Amino acid sequence: MAKAMGPDTESFGASVADRPVPRISIHAFCESPETGSTIQRAGQDRRLSKAHLTVHMGGVFGAVEYFTESSTPNVVIVETRESGERIMHELERLAQVCDSGTKVIVIGGMNDIRLYRHMIRQGVNEYLVAPLQPLQVIEAISSLYNDNSSGPIGKIYAFVGARGGTGSSTIAHNTAWAIAQNLQIATTVIDFDVAFGTCGLNFNQDLMQGVAEALASPERLDDVLLDRLLVKHTSHLNLFVSPAQLDREAEITPEAVETVIEVVRQAVPCVVLDLPHIWAPWVKHALTSADEIVLVANPDLSSLRNGKNMYDMLNAARPNDNPVRLVLSQVGVPRRPEIPVKDFGEAMGTAPELVVPFDPVLFSTAANNGQMVSEINANARSSQCFRDLAQKLTGREPKVDIKPSRGLSLDFLKRKKAG
Repeated sequence: MAKAMGPDTESFGASVADRPVPRISIHAFCESPETGSTIQRAGQDRRLSKAHLTVHMGGVFGAVEYFTESSTPNVVIVETRESGERIMHELERLAQVCDSGTKVIVIGGMNDIRLYRHMIRQGVNEYLVAPLQPLQVIEAISSLYNDNSSGPIGKIYAFVGARGGTGSSTIAHNTAWAIAQNLQIATTVIDFDVAFGTCGLNFNQDLMQGVAEALASPERLDDVLLDRLLVKHTSHLNLFVSPAQLDREAEITPEAVETVIEVVRQAVPCVVLDLPHIWAPWVKHALTSADEIVLVANPDLSSLRNGKNMYDMLNAARPNDNPVRLVLSQVGVPRRPEIPVKDFGEAMGTAPELVVPFDPVLFSTAANNGQMVSEINANARSSQCFRDLAQKLTGREPKVDIKPSRGLSLDFLKRKKAG
């Protein structure tokens, strides 16, 4: 299936640094504890979750001594404190013990373009200047295995509720609609609630096997099958719906979910995950692997307790990513005791990214019609909330067509002066 990217969205998507690294082995030999600590933090990142990273001290000399008696891994990272030609002498000794397929990343203290070019000519794959940040290490490793020329892949936005009934699916669907329609970014919604998914209902589409069929045989999923399973809702919005059937009891694995997401993100620049409120290995994997996480809660004690646990755990698992975004929904229900928004944010440790007001008539009408709230009333406060969240997540703003102003004619000016 061809990428559904219009002229305004071709550059949108995840960068090389956001792409996961395959199952490889990496050995790093550092001179300073600071560099070793940075590489260790990089190894804990979601994008290197499949890689096996080992950090040693000793620099280039330590690497030469270590690999004299053992085979080299897929990637060797070495730090050196030398300069000029002395660096090249060290690397010549390293080359004598490295296997032909091993990729080498050098960390040094000299920001010298001539030295960099010389290293590249001699077979070094990348040169980084200390001090480093974890994302620099991640991008350097990822660039060795991901092709820049293929363009960006889709960004993953995962929506999940702090408890059942928070309206997480409604928030996800309306935000996806705003991204597709208002920002003109090609978007696919994946409804992973196989038993009780509401994506088909909310968009007034016939239910299909969709996600269930893909999860049952993820190895068969390719562009052709994906094109058959997707529902084309608008020119910029596709739906990957669930059958909402209780007879599908197949075990969902993290590997199957990862395969489905990876195939979809190759086809569109924006992927919205509608995740059910269950805590299973595959749900945790989908959340920790996403580019952005939106946690939807109601202003009550149950949402606060669960949301705080999820917020802390997910942020700890993603130290190099944006913090989890909190959305409070159904705020202002009459005669219902609620935790004030300010107090809820202080207890969570983050201010809500968005506060969606309680509007039963608007949301019920939209649900019964199989429409988004913006289709019912584009000027409603809730509709603006979803447009705001879409812009915050994507970093994009809708393009405004500026009509050329009509200049005043000289005849008009003459008449005005005469008058």
